[in-house]
Amino acid sequence: MSKVHCILVAFIFFGLQQLVAQTLPIENARNEFFAFDKSENAALKLYKSLENRDISNDPVLLAYRGAASAASAASVRGPWNKLEYFNRGKNELEKAVSLKPLEAEIRFLRLATQVNAPAFLGYSGDKKYDKAIILQTMNSVGANHPNAYLYLRICRFMIANVDLDSSEKMAVNQLIVKFNTKK
Repeated sequence: MSKVHCILVAFIFFGLQQLVAQTLPIENARNEFFAFDKSENAALKLYKSLENRDISNDPVLLAYRGAASAASAASVRGPWNKLEYFNRGKNELEKAVSLKPLEAEIRFLRLATQVNAPAFLGYSGDKKYDKAIILQTMNSVGANHPNAYLYLRICRFMIANVDLDSSEKMAVNQLIVKFNTKK
C-alpha cells in the first residue's frame, strides 16, 4: 500500500470516528432524556455526561444539557444547590432557543422543563409558543423523516404530560398515527 493510500485510509478512518462521535451523543442524550422517569438520578447522569463537553456549537445538545441540569435539581441536596442546577439549566435552554429558535427538539426540551418546573420558580411562560412550533414542525415533515421516531416520542410525552386544548390534542393524536407508521 502506498503512502498516499495509507494517508487516505487514515483520513477516512478518523473522519468516520468523528462522525460517530458527533451522532452518538445526541442519540444517547435522547434516550437518557426519555428515561428520566425510570430512574431517580437519570437526569443527573445525563447532565454529568454532558457537563464538561464543549457543545457550544451544538444548540440541541446544549438544550439537552440544560433540560438535564434543570431536572437534576430534584436529585441534589440543599435548596441552593437545587436552585443552582435549575437556573443553570434554564439559562442553557434559553441560550439554545436563542441560537435555533425554530428547532422543534429544542422547543420540546424547554416545554418539557417548563411543564415539570414547580410553579413558584415562574418558568412557564413559553409553553404556548413552544407547542405551536413543535406542532408546526411535525406537521410539515413526512412520516419517513429521519426524526420520525423522536417525533413519535415527543407526541406521546405531550399527550401524557402537557396541557393541550382539544385542537392540540387532536393534532398530536394525528401526528402519533402519522409517525407510528414507521417502525
